[in-house]
Amino acid sequence: MSSNASSYPKSAIECSFSRTYHADLSMIGIIRNDVLALNEYQLLDDEKRDALIIIITEMMTNAIKHGSLGIEHAHVSLGVSKIEDTLICIFEDSGPGFDRSTIPDPTLPAYIHRDHGRGIFITEHLADEVRYLHADNTMRIIVKL
Repeated sequence: MSSNASSYPKSAIECSFSRTYHADLSMIGIIRNDVLALNEYQLLDDEKRDALIIIITEMMTNAIKHGSLGIEHAHVSLGVSKIEDTLICIFEDSGPGFDRSTIPDPTLPAYIHRDHGRGIFITEHLADEVRYLHADNTMRIIVKL
């Protein structure tokens, strides 16, 4: 990546595409359609397009299911920016956050039948970099492709 990391957006609102959605699983189709319509999406090769839509589906589902659990009128945010050859996706929710090190590998025999951790596992394998940040009542996941 030739761009300076400091030039990358730090929050969803700083991205060239930024939307906030009601934290409802029925919004996943709308979120995907919004991403499919982006110029940034159209310019990607097939492999990156497929990875992007899988990552967005998994991370937004996690933000809605886990990051918004028990929060009345919760919202989740998505930001997408393309900087040179790097695609940045930022996912935000106002949940309690989590410590990535406490999420077990879902491919280990003891966890193979659990539904937790698969979205993170998939995202980490498709992305070049994934960062987990929790501050100021916001869980933020930054994904670089």
